[in-house]
Amino acid sequence: MQATITQALAALNFTAIDFETANERRASACAVGVVRVQGGQIVETFQTLLRPRELRVDWRNYQVHGIAEAQLHDAPTIADVWEDLLPYLHCQPVAAHNSAFDVSVLEHSLRDFGMPVPPFHCLCSVKLSKVAWPHLERHKLDHVAAHFGIPLNHHDALSDARACAEITVRALQSDTPLPLCFKQRELTAGLAARAAKMAYSRLV
Repeated sequence: MQATITQALAALNFTAIDFETANERRASACAVGVVRVQGGQIVETFQTLLRPRELRVDWRNYQVHGIAEAQLHDAPTIADVWEDLLPYLHCQPVAAHNSAFDVSVLEHSLRDFGMPVPPFHCLCSVKLSKVAWPHLERHKLDHVAAHFGIPLNHHDALSDARACAEITVRALQSDTPLPLCFKQRELTAGLAARAAKMAYSRLV
């Protein structure tokens, strides 16, 4: 698996994903955007609204993404679209901006419908950005996208996934060492600390 993932990332082949949630529960995915990247280019996209098992849109979440409860009544559940989503994820390197959140939403939403979580490795493009471009004042998606002139309709799931994909490609193409961790699902776990240690070792 490590060799497969390493080869995929060297070829700039991966998936980028973004979820929006209806309320404070991680199992409340209400929209997903997915982007397939091959050779550093976006070649395929998928997006849909999702109806959580507990249909309740908190006003604070609505203020972020503008998805109203009425829009979700006839939306498919994650179980309904799983055949479409699974090929993007199964045994793939999957990037997300703050991957801890998006992976958690995926896991909780699947389990809420009694579905297994597929095997995959993830990359956090926030951590990639912090290591690749430490000079940036902030590393939130909108700030990094603005720095590179990447179009972004923030909190539209597909737009966020596209921006994450482009940021990830730029980070992987940078000259910055990005040592990955294959002992955990998140390949970028501890990335900043390991990168700093490597930089120090080159100086001494």
